[in-house]
Amino acid sequence: MKNNIIAFVSIKGGVGKTTIALETAASLVNDFGKRVLLVDANFSAPNIGLYLDLTNEKTLHDALSGLKLHNVIYESYGIDVVPASMYYNNPIDIFQLKKTISKFKPRYDFIIIDSSPNYEELKPVIEAADKIFLITSPDNVTLTTTLKAAKIAKEQKTPIEGIIVNRIRSPRHEFNLSEIENLSKIPVIGKIKDHKKMAQALKEKKPITLLDFSNPISKEIRNICSAIGGEQEKENFFTKIIPKNFIKKEKVNREFLRNRFYESQFL
Repeated sequence: MKNNIIAFVSIKGGVGKTTIALETAASLVNDFGKRVLLVDANFSAPNIGLYLDLTNEKTLHDALSGLKLHNVIYESYGIDVVPASMYYNNPIDIFQLKKTISKFKPRYDFIIIDSSPNYEELKPVIEAADKIFLITSPDNVTLTTTLKAAKIAKEQKTPIEGIIVNRIRSPRHEFNLSEIENLSKIPVIGKIKDHKKMAQALKEKKPITLLDFSNPISKEIRNICSAIGGEQEKENFFTKIIPKNFIKKEKVNREFLRNRFYESQFL
C-alpha cells in the first residue's frame, strides 16, 4: 500500500501550517499533475473550508461519525478537499481518522493532512500519517514548541521528513538554517520568506501558487513539492552554473528527500 499520507504539523498557531498544506496540495495538483486529497484535521478550529470558501454542509466530523468519506469530499482548484466543521455538537472519535482516510490511499497520489496545534488533537493526525513535515517560524518560542510535535512523532514511530521554515521576516534576528538543524536534528527542506502578496491570496481565497506563479513563495513551494513527488527541481541558467559548494543546504536536503521517494517506489 502507498505510503502517501503526509501531515503538516506544529504545536503553535499562527505559523502558516494550514497555508503550507493548502499550497502544497495546490502545487502538487496544478504544477505536477498529482491526484491529491486535502484533509482538514484541525478538529476544533478548522480553517481550510474558510480559506477555500466551501459550504461545509457535510464534513470530516460527519465521516468520523459514520458517514462515508466520499460524501464529504469537495473540489476546489483541482484539489479534492475534506473540510472539518467549526461547530459540531455530537461526540466524535478522532482516533478513527486513520481508518477513515486509509481506505482512500489507492485513489490518490498524496493525502495531505492539515493538523491542529492542539497537543491532544495532534496525536491521531500523526498516527494516521505515513510521514510528517514540521512547520515552524525561525524564532525560539515557535521552534521549541514545534519540537514537541517531533517528540510525539518519534514516540509513535512516524517518520519526520523535514522542517519547513515559514514566515521568515528578519534573518538577522532569527535562527538561521544551521541553528535550526543543530537544535532539532532534523533537515530543513524549505525556507519561505514572508510576502505581502499572501494577504491578497487569502483575501481572494486562492492559493498563491495559482495567483502569482513567479512569487518567491510559489517558487519555494514548487521546490518542496518536486522533492515530495520525486520530480526533478527546475533550475534556471544561474542555478545551473553555481558551483556545488555554493548550493543551498535546503536544496541538498530536498535531493535526499527526492531520493527517498524513488527508493519507496521499490519497497
